[in-house]
Amino acid sequence: MKKYFFTMLLVLFFTMQSEAIESNNKIQDTNAAMKFFEDQLNFTAGPGSVKKVVQGKAEGVIIDLRKREHFAQGHIPGAINLPFDEWEGFEGQHTKFPGLSKDKINYVYCYELLCNLSQKAAKKFASLKYPVKEMKGGFETWKKHNKEHPNNYPIEK
Repeated sequence: MKKYFFTMLLVLFFTMQSEAIESNNKIQDTNAAMKFFEDQLNFTAGPGSVKKVVQGKAEGVIIDLRKREHFAQGHIPGAINLPFDEWEGFEGQHTKFPGLSKDKINYVYCYELLCNLSQKAAKKFASLKYPVKEMKGGFETWKKHNKEHPNNYPIEK
């Protein structure tokens, strides 16, 4: 009985190992990859795109999702503040958000690259038919650009 049990464990172990190796060797679904990257281009923006709105070279609404106290310490000029903590993290039943536009792109940003508040807000706004793009990198990336090019990436207080 012990031999049988041990043999079954070995078979199970090697089966799992071969499946793991096989899944690592699968060829990427290039159609899915193409769709993913196309969506990234359509629904995200870099600081350069938002800079054009600040400079009046493009139309759009800039939305800062950070807490009020962080917004007060500095934000992208012209941004409106819709603090995530005052809107149930954008996962509640709200259907109206002050300052959003249905006629222009709404650029949302949060704290940093790994912050997903802007993705949650963008999903909510898109579900309500607001055109929206996420500014990748959040305010931290804007501040980095500000250090390198203060005139092109200003910070308002």
